[in-house]
Amino acid sequence: MADPLHIKNEIGQLARVNEYLRQAAGELALSASALMSLKLAVEEAVVNAILYAYPGEVDKDIFVRLDCNEEKVTVVITDYGRPFDLTASKDPDISLPLEERPVGGLGAFLVKQLMTEVSYRRVGNRNVLTMVKLIHP
Repeated sequence: MADPLHIKNEIGQLARVNEYLRQAAGELALSASALMSLKLAVEEAVVNAILYAYPGEVDKDIFVRLDCNEEKVTVVITDYGRPFDLTASKDPDISLPLEERPVGGLGAFLVKQLMTEVSYRRVGNRNVLTMVKLIHP
């Protein structure tokens, strides 16, 4: 289990998130494809927290915790911002031509597709997004 990562709500903090994931995944010897899926899903979820949890505010806290075992990787992203349940977003109709699709929603869809389980809880004044990726040998 890696120590939790504490970042601020700034896009520039994504490099720290990616390094955190790379180091933790290296300890587990994740495949390149599993690591890529994990990084894409976590990056999208963290970007949502950075952009939408604290509208108009700077220097706000976001926490990323990664727990690993031989079977799965669990990532928990926590912030104290506005409530936002990524899992409640309606999946976009990807059969529509690009010009007919509404803006938004693809990131949440991507997260739900890449991860095995995605859940959200509002605990007091915190958003807690939990994402699980099963590891297949």
